[in-house]
Amino acid sequence: MKHTKVIVFDLYNTLVEIQKPTKFFLKLFKESRNGFNMDISSYLNLVMTKSVKELIRILPLEFEELYVENFSALTTEIASVEVYKEVLEVLSILSKDFELYLLSNLAEPYKKPVLATDLHLFFDHMIFSCDFGALKPSRTIFKEVEKISGKHSKEILMIGDSYKADIIGAQSMGWNTLMINRKKSNEDFDIQNLHELNELLKT
Repeated sequence: MKHTKVIVFDLYNTLVEIQKPTKFFLKLFKESRNGFNMDISSYLNLVMTKSVKELIRILPLEFEELYVENFSALTTEIASVEVYKEVLEVLSILSKDFELYLLSNLAEPYKKPVLATDLHLFFDHMIFSCDFGALKPSRTIFKEVEKISGKHSKEILMIGDSYKADIIGAQSMGWNTLMINRKKSNEDFDIQNLHELNELLKT
């Protein structure tokens, strides 16, 4: 990985963690009368590729009503987001030698902690599915990193916690990958925290 020039990070469970999850958008789906006339997969795809304003326009009125009614649950969830303890230090060091990108599948409200915790200060570019309109592991969203950076696939390293979205998606592009597992609930991972990156980047 010594030829790495761009490091791409996933966000949730890679750099930050929700301490008090309420699964807000899933909660709205479960409380709706008929799932807003769609299956759960289609609904979640929509939630993570559209802004809240667009969701309110596209989905039945019931969605907006439930959104407002349960808003305190979303506020609780967002307020509970914490950055893993070593992240800011490591990003500060890495930003001196590498281009750093953030590539995350998320619903629009979950962008807020990136700004609230100053994480955004370390990234050259941030690509969120709710803004971009596509989800990892779609090649479209990974290609955007190559387009913006102008770097060859072998010069890009993806770090994330999802094997399907982060690892398979990046490997399909020919990128290098590192899977992070902070809970160590299984042995299928490469690193457990970002402190382990320095030595690996030299190999």
